[in-house]
Amino acid sequence: MSSVEANVETLIMRMDERDRMDAERRAERVRLDAEWREERREAHARQDAERAERYRLEAEQRAERQKERERLEAERQKERDRLEAERQKEREHLEAERRLAEAESKKERERLEAERRQAEAESKKEREQLEAERRLSEAESKKERERLEAERQKERERLEAERQKERERLEAERREADAAWQKTQAEWRQAQADERKERQRAEAEQAAQWRQQDIEIQRLAAERHTEYVKRIDARFDNMERLYYEIKADMKDLKKTVIITAITASLAIVLGVAAFNATLLSGMVSSFESGKNNGRAESGKMRFRLPSLLLTAPR
Repeated sequence: MSSVEANVETLIMRMDERDRMDAERRAERVRLDAEWREERREAHARQDAERAERYRLEAEQRAERQKERERLEAERQKERDRLEAERQKEREHLEAERRLAEAESKKERERLEAERRQAEAESKKEREQLEAERRLSEAESKKERERLEAERQKERERLEAERQKERERLEAERREADAAWQKTQAEWRQAQADERKERQRAEAEQAAQWRQQDIEIQRLAAERHTEYVKRIDARFDNMERLYYEIKADMKDLKKTVIITAITASLAIVLGVAAFNATLLSGMVSSFESGKNNGRAESGKMRFRLPSLLLTAPR
């Protein structure tokens, strides 16, 4: 009698212990689920921050390139204005020299005309001599004008050559600036390609690690399930042996009632065990389905299924 009651109390204590462990596992599952959601939100926030930072850097680079182009264009415009001002000054200087030469030539002609008139009054011979001198003076004046014209032509050609050299220098500077900008663009594209390759490599390594973890989890789950089945079979064998011992010792109605109560307890234990096995299988299937759905929704993001959820009740 005392042995049966002790066995019943032991069964009740084990059932209470199992209920307590089930409650602890449920609380642990709730906590792990909350941590998983928090990690997922933090990962999404980090991705959004990185994307915003890349957009900001691209905008700054575009603004800097635009400012550099505007600066170069302003410098070219200033250089063109300076050259135009120099050409205008040169034209004005040449025009002033021409006017001065015309004024001097006019004065010289007036002086020669006065001398000619005076020479005509003196004598015809003097007029012929003055005529010869005048012709000689005109020839010299013509030669002087031709010389001045040749010098002006040379000066214009020199200025034009200098302007051509300046234009070529500005064009070379513009080409160098364009080449530097293209080099910067190429380096930036190379950096982006390297970053994409590094990210793909890290994602591949993480995916391989997750696959290895999934294989290990499945192996541990299979081992624990096998061990759990063995323990249940041992408990059933022990209960069956106890049942046959009680049945062999049954002598009166009181023992019959006790045996009936034990049989009902066994039925309850078997029902609870079957219910626990069914609940465990459903929980494992639900978590696997949730994990697959999470992978499909998050694209490349994968989360490890906590191994505690697959632990069989002891």
